[in-house]
Parts: sequence; structure tokens; C-alpha cells
Amino acid sequence: MTTVVPGLGEQLMTKKQEGRGDSGAVLLLALAYILVVSGIVAAMASWSSNALHNTHNFSSSSALDYSASSAINTAIQSNRYTPNPSSTPADLTPTTAAECWIPQSGTVSRISLNNMTMAVWCSTDESLSNSIPGYPNATRVVTLSECLGTVTTGAACQSAPILQAVVSFDDYSPGESVQLKVQCVSPTCGPEMTLDSWVWG
Repeated sequence: MTTVVPGLGEQLMTKKQEGRGDSGAVLLLALAYILVVSGIVAAMASWSSNALHNTHNFSSSSALDYSASSAINTAIQSNRYTPNPSSTPADLTPTTAAECWIPQSGTVSRISLNNMTMAVWCSTDESLSNSIPGYPNATRVVTLSECLGTVTTGAACQSAPILQAVVSFDDYSPGESVQLKVQCVSPTCGPEMTLDSWVWG
């Protein structure tokens, strides 16, 4: 049997051809890896940017929620113990939207919280004989409408409030049997209170 030994030129050519195919594949894999990592980094940067933007939006929304709730609660507590209007309104006739708390400052109750000015208007429906339809045992039902401080009329706020609450007050002390002839005066007002409605606009 005869053995053929390849020459030196043929051996070098064979080694070079074998090495060339592998180095190209590794280069393609490295390029694909770099592209995938770049895509992941870009996606995470976009996600982080959105998260920071959403955090700002949620903070603004929380501040508005806190300010609105605080202003309405202030108005409820003021109306509970110091009714507004301070004189007895016509029986079962809601008053025009007006200020909610004492001391009064003009036509609207305003309060600044979290760098926001909130305006609250109240309309009172009263019956000293506890005969307000839908509100058993209530002598007063107050509808509180709240808007940003830029809203200038009660009617405008009542039609599109940020927050609107309805609260009923029973101005009779438990066990009291003598019917009121005139509206209660502080400190005898509001021994019982019911939050009937709390609606975000």
C-alpha cells in the first residue's frame, strides 16, 4: 500500500480553511449578543422613564384627593355644629349654594392645602319635624359641592364638582321629645350625623 503525504503548502491551506469558518460564527454570535443586550437596556430605560412619569402623576392625583377630602371634611364639621344659613330656612326648600363654614368671608368657603386652593359650596334642606323625604330622623340635609378655587359660582361647581358629599344631621339629642321651633344653635346642633353620599366627579 502506498501512503501519500501531503506537502507543506497543502497542510497550511487546510488549517487556514478550517479556522476561517469558526471565527465568522463567533463574530455573528457576539454581534447578536450585543444587539439583544442593547434592546434590553433600551426597554428598561423606557420603562424607568415611564415609571418616573407615572410617579409624578400619582403624586399630583394624591395631593388633589387629600386636598379635596380635607376641605369637604372641614365644611362638614363646621356645618354640623354651626349651621349655615344661621337662620331657619323655608321648610323642605334647599337653599342656594353658599358658604359652608364660619367665619364667612363672602360667597364661597375657600381653603388652601398642598398648594391647591379648594372652594366648597353648601346647600341646606331643612325640616324641624324630621320629615325630609329619604332621610329619616334628619332635621338638616346638606349637599356639599367642591371645585378648584378658580370656579367662582356655586351653580358652576354643583354642575361639575371634583367631589360632592351629602350629609344628614339630626339636631335632636337622643331621647328628646320636644319639637324644635327654630333652627338649633351651637353647641346643641348635630348630635347625630350620617354621611349619605361621597361621589368623585
